[in-house]
Amino acid sequence: MNRHRGFRISTIAACAAFSIALASCVGVASDARIAADGSVRLELTYTVASAVGELGRLGENAAYLPLPVGRDELELAARRAGGSLASWSRSDASDRFTIRASLSFPSVAALASFFDPAGEKAVYQEASGRRTLGLALGGDSPSAAPELVEFVRVAFGDYEIALRFELPSAILASEGFTVSGRAASFSAKAAELFAAPSPRLLSLSW
Repeated sequence: MNRHRGFRISTIAACAAFSIALASCVGVASDARIAADGSVRLELTYTVASAVGELGRLGENAAYLPLPVGRDELELAARRAGGSLASWSRSDASDRFTIRASLSFPSVAALASFFDPAGEKAVYQEASGRRTLGLALGGDSPSAAPELVEFVRVAFGDYEIALRFELPSAILASEGFTVSGRAASFSAKAAELFAAPSPRLLSLSW
């Protein structure tokens, strides 16, 4: 095998291992309450493995994380989307640290922009009085060997991505969510979500 080609393959494999492992080291619990006027109150809880620190500084690896984690980054992301950060706290344990934050947004469109400023993985639409929020989670990491995916699944199996939305009116349609009254929820293991070959598509209409 050509040495340069072998190096390129090794580099791609390393990048796949890095991105999947890093994203899988983060658990996220998101609880969004949408008011009748369309404003949103978002409660976020991040659980981040201390191993993230060994993979590099958090700021340098932000592209691999589901959402901003640091206070300054989180506040800036909220402000750019038209929202604000109401509170932020951090608590540390031996193998992980936990971030809790409360944010507010003037609209669901602003919330979607916070989730994904590019407007590709979080999209909000209104048509004929019907409101729809669409999300695409995970599935964007480079391909990785099955052995790596299994290692990440076992090593970081207790980290989850959990989303909950409380709506101001009846839910008309949903995809990927579990619906109970006016509340819709979704949860998945972070490792399985980010190692998936394609994104998990979710949608909610009310």
